[in-house]
Amino acid sequence: MKGINPYTPGAGTRPEPLGGRDQQVAIVRSLADQVDGGREANPIVFIGLRGVGKTSLLYEIRDMLRQRGWMAGYYEVRRDVEPGQAIRTIVTDSANELPNSKLRAALPGALARIGGMKLALGPAGVGFTVDTRATVPPDPYDDLVGFLRSLGKVAKDHGTGVAIIVDELQVFRKRDLAILIQALGALRDLPIMFIGAGLPYLPAEMSKANTYTERFRFERLDYLTAQDAREAIIAPAFKQGVTWDSAAADRLVAESDGYPYLVQLFASESWNAASGDTITENAAGQGLTVARRLLDSGLYAARYERLSEGERQYVDAMAELMPRTGKRVGSGAVAAHLGKTLNGLGPVRDRIIRKGVIHSPTAGQLEFSVPGFVDYVRRRNA
Repeated sequence: MKGINPYTPGAGTRPEPLGGRDQQVAIVRSLADQVDGGREANPIVFIGLRGVGKTSLLYEIRDMLRQRGWMAGYYEVRRDVEPGQAIRTIVTDSANELPNSKLRAALPGALARIGGMKLALGPAGVGFTVDTRATVPPDPYDDLVGFLRSLGKVAKDHGTGVAIIVDELQVFRKRDLAILIQALGALRDLPIMFIGAGLPYLPAEMSKANTYTERFRFERLDYLTAQDAREAIIAPAFKQGVTWDSAAADRLVAESDGYPYLVQLFASESWNAASGDTITENAAGQGLTVARRLLDSGLYAARYERLSEGERQYVDAMAELMPRTGKRVGSGAVAAHLGKTLNGLGPVRDRIIRKGVIHSPTAGQLEFSVPGFVDYVRRRNA
């Protein structure tokens, strides 16, 4: 008899085990070794499409660094939030998980104010208190740098490191992104490591904000390999004594194309459709039917419906022109099909990219960002 469904197709939920990301975790571990050895580690930013597991990877990294005694906190950027808020959240999140009680107790007395707030130690742990007399400076750079330098110094005095982990970096306003990047450049002699994540166009946006990002390390997260996707399907069930028919697992690997969100969704619905302790090809087929219905009414529909009329025309043209056996179409071909110039359609294309519906894997070529979306558009327009 099957137990609790072990698959996690939700946004930001971490699969167990986290497959196909050992290399990325190892890179961060090596950078942390450099920091522990007294050397500088350049900031690292993971870029990839929505649904490839950036958030899950950041959580994995956070937990790995905490296990080695680091202050490691996570923050997901929201619109109109300035960097100081992100740093406050990261510090309180990480401080209250510190195994080093002496370091935790030392933080409030060592850290300066940031954005009109000050760190305090209360019954519930470390948190920020509001200083009603303070005003937020029009340029928060000096405030932010002063706080981070104090944080780095107290961490260094206690023989540990600090990891500032920020997700959805592309959501920062350009001014705030520039302030954060500039502040990071002032911390080279301290045991502070910056780890970020964002969409594929992020490196260009960060370079516009501040040229210091040319020294950042950008690591791309791609779809899972067939082997890693198969492991992500089989391993969680195996831990609960449930096996997959080889043909059933192979079918899900092929249908998902290694896209991590689809791997989890297809496996989850196949688990729900199965009976007993073996997931058969028939159960996988039933699961895929349910999953596709959920995608059509959920993820696919949400992405399409948030497009403007002009953006939908662009997406419809892509779907019409895209070869049945291919995944890419030229941006020039789309412009010609719509009877417009390439430059004239540039702003429309860029808006669709920022909405995460399409991306440009190589110059002049476009793909949909989720496998199966092209078929949804064709069905919708049939």
